[in-house]
Amino acid sequence: MKKAPDFEDLSKKMEKFNLSNYQALICKNIKRIRKELLEENKAYCKSHGINNPYATSAVAELLGISYEYYKRIESFDKTKPISIKILLKSMVLFDVDVSEFFKE
Repeated sequence: MKKAPDFEDLSKKMEKFNLSNYQALICKNIKRIRKELLEENKAYCKSHGINNPYATSAVAELLGISYEYYKRIESFDKTKPISIKILLKSMVLFDVDVSEFFKE
């Protein structure tokens, strides 16, 4: 049976917590996932004469944010941290599990 952590153990863990590291990782993965989807759909969209829905401008519009804000997310601008709402909307838009955004 595993020993339950005590307050001191958890306190030490929380001292190491760095929100910026997680936000940077999420933003990096949003960009990675979008680019993978962009490439996967490139040939189909070109052959059918339609715009790729995974272009940055289209993704920004689908998420309901400005293109400039979306570019800040992909480049991880600390002045515009990603909100949980945008993270969840990205999960739905890209049709991926939330764990995809936390991959190293």
